[in-house]
Amino acid sequence: MPGQKFEDGSAVMGRWPGSSLYYEVQIVSFDPLSQLYTVRYKDGTELDLKEGDMKALSAFRKKGSSASPSRRRSRSRSRSPARIRSPGRTPKKSQQPSPVPVARDSRKGDLLKVQLTPLRLEDFISGKSNGEAEGIGKTVDFLRENLRTTVEKDDYLREPLRSNVEREDFFRESLPSNVEREEKVVKELVKNERVLRYRRKKEDHVEKESNYTEVDKAKPAEEIQSEFGGTIGTFFMTLSMPPLLYYLLNQCIQKNASLFSFYPQWSLADLWNPTVLGYFALWMLLNALFYLLPIGKVAYGVPLANGKQLKYRINGIHSLLLVSVMAAVLLYYQVNLLYVYNHLHQFAAAATLFSVVLSVYAFARSYRAPKEDLSEAGKSGNFIYTFFMGRELNPHIGNFDLKYFIAIQPAINGWVFLNIIMILAEMHVQNLDVPSVSMILVNSCQLLYVLHALWNQEGMLTSLDIAYDGFGFMMAFGGLVWVPFTYALQAIYLVNHPVDLSCTVVASIIALNTLGYLLFRYANNQKFAFRKNPDDPKLSHLKTIPTSAGSQLIVSGLWGWVRHPNYLGDLIMAWAWCLHCGFASILPYFYGFFLTDLLLHRVTRVEQQCKRKYGPDWQKYCQHVPYRLVPYIY
Repeated sequence: MPGQKFEDGSAVMGRWPGSSLYYEVQIVSFDPLSQLYTVRYKDGTELDLKEGDMKALSAFRKKGSSASPSRRRSRSRSRSPARIRSPGRTPKKSQQPSPVPVARDSRKGDLLKVQLTPLRLEDFISGKSNGEAEGIGKTVDFLRENLRTTVEKDDYLREPLRSNVEREDFFRESLPSNVEREEKVVKELVKNERVLRYRRKKEDHVEKESNYTEVDKAKPAEEIQSEFGGTIGTFFMTLSMPPLLYYLLNQCIQKNASLFSFYPQWSLADLWNPTVLGYFALWMLLNALFYLLPIGKVAYGVPLANGKQLKYRINGIHSLLLVSVMAAVLLYYQVNLLYVYNHLHQFAAAATLFSVVLSVYAFARSYRAPKEDLSEAGKSGNFIYTFFMGRELNPHIGNFDLKYFIAIQPAINGWVFLNIIMILAEMHVQNLDVPSVSMILVNSCQLLYVLHALWNQEGMLTSLDIAYDGFGFMMAFGGLVWVPFTYALQAIYLVNHPVDLSCTVVASIIALNTLGYLLFRYANNQKFAFRKNPDDPKLSHLKTIPTSAGSQLIVSGLWGWVRHPNYLGDLIMAWAWCLHCGFASILPYFYGFFLTDLLLHRVTRVEQQCKRKYGPDWQKYCQHVPYRLVPYIY
């Protein structure tokens, strides 16, 4: 880095910025980092100059000349002849008029250069009166100050000008992404405007209905107890569901599967078997371990009343795979899985005992839960109704979600595991080398249904059971006992009642099951995708109506055909499974009747909740989609 050439305090000739003229200046200081000299002109002006803009005084003094540099500069050819000569004198040919300053395009990096000849008062006062000289002096001071301001502005604007050019290039390159973001913002604004408009509409509707009496305010608490027939209905179901299940199991195992020939070969004492209870406890422990495995993605449930969203581990299909591997290992080591079939009613009793214990535990611990964590049924205050429906919405033991675990792991895994055991039992009882066509079809159709449910497990988080129902006897008994044993009823029946199906019947049953599955799958997948992202381009063909709740309701396609097309597909599959068992007995058709009754009741429950949620907008939706489940019928 070069050092300081001119010493502080020395006099040199400094070029005035923006011109080619030099003036005598005094060195004030030198900055070694920026390599700039701070100089002071004779009028007191201080500027920073580079070393190349300064020269020694000797470079401007000619030998024999006594005139000062400033004097010689005042007579230079850059001065206008009209200002230093009388009108009668003619300029020499070598003298040229000063060039006119030209403003160049600053966008191309050119800077405005002002070429002005310094004016000295002494050049004008000769031959002038005192008044004229004073006026000229003021003019010279004004021009000098204006020149200093122009130069300072020129230096100040030089760097920002380059920055502006760089920013212009940057924004030109990022213009496409800015346009995309602008389109998204516009869509979001339109959506928010629509939501706000309908929210205001809902507020107006609520305002109109807010003038009810205190008696009317107590009505919702009574309406809460209307599910499943209220107190009387839930009490009857709690007492009747276990005996009904034992009756169905016993009748399906008997050779004579008559509806009215109920002669059990076991007593109540035979329901208790400590070994069976131990095996069932081990089964529950394995399912709990599979549930806790840190595999599968984590999804969020629907927002709760307190604004929270629970996390759920989506690992049901991994758990089913582990159960299948466990069954294969047991078969490889020749473990007698027929033990389950031979003690089927005792396993059902053990599962019932577990469900009662869990129900009592969940009901007792719910009194420690805050009010905001209670389900709607839990706020009714009725012991019987609350015990059946569930008081606490999402009971947890640490991070272990009881309701979610019971609804997924032991329920679905138990159903598939029992079906596998029934295949082995049929081959053993009927002395078959391979399972019958009916048994293969039943297992295949039901396995397809299970795999679809677990593959789309995240969609189950918005279901009525997981999102709104509490955890009580209904959920505990349903997950541990009712689902695995009742849903496997067709396979249990076929063990002792073989059915020969013709190719035409088999093809018809497969076609019916496929129709129901496609309807079930397409409707559920479309509903889940729409809830996840209503603006998905793949769903742009759907017609919707906005609601005051901020969401939209589909009124075209399958969801414009009937209000619950997924339930219709579920029903078609259920009856197709029953057809595999022939028509010799009505017992295997119990599942079809049960599911029809369950889904009809669920349609009523879902629509009541939608009516409370969407208000008058639900009536408009019903006008667009008049049929609930079956077109032109219901």
